[in-house]
Amino acid sequence: MALSAIVLIGLTVSADKSSASFTATTTNPANSFGSATLSASNDKSAAASLISISNLVPGDTANRTVVITNTGNVGFTYTGSISATASTALWTDTTNGLQVTVHRGATQLYSGDLKDLALAASGTIAAGGTDTLTFDFSLPSTGGNSMQSLTQDFTITYTATQLAGTAR
Repeated sequence: MALSAIVLIGLTVSADKSSASFTATTTNPANSFGSATLSASNDKSAAASLISISNLVPGDTANRTVVITNTGNVGFTYTGSISATASTALWTDTTNGLQVTVHRGATQLYSGDLKDLALAASGTIAAGGTDTLTFDFSLPSTGGNSMQSLTQDFTITYTATQLAGTAR
C-alpha cells in the first residue's frame, strides 16, 4: 500500500508539471535567384576579320564597320582596346605608320595611330541591342621606303561590363 501511495503521489506531481502549447508554421516556398547572362558578339569573327588588305601603299585608306551585339539578357557598356603579337614600323611609327579614326554615327571616338587605339565606355547597350562602329584606316602618304614589304597583325578586343545592380 505504501508503494501505491508513492506511485499515486508521483503521478499527481507529474500531472501538475505537464503543460500544453499550440504551434503553427508557415513557409515561403519556391524561392529562387537567377543570375543574368552577360554576352557580347560582333559581326566580324576570326573567319571574317574586320580588315585584311595586302599591297598597301602610302596614301591608301580603308573604311570598315563592325556591329557589336548584346547577346545576353542584361544591359552593358563596352570598351575597345588593341594589341599586336609582333610589331613592325607599320605599328611602331606613330607618325608614318598605320592610322585610324573611329566613329559611332557622327561622333568621333578616336583618331590617331593604330597602336594607341582605345575606345572609352560606350553608352548602354540593352539586351538584344546593337552598336555600330566605323573604322577609317590609313597609311599616311608620308610613309616612305621603311614601310615596304611589312605585315602587321593586330587584335581589337571589345570588353563588355554589366550595368550596376539595383535594389529590387
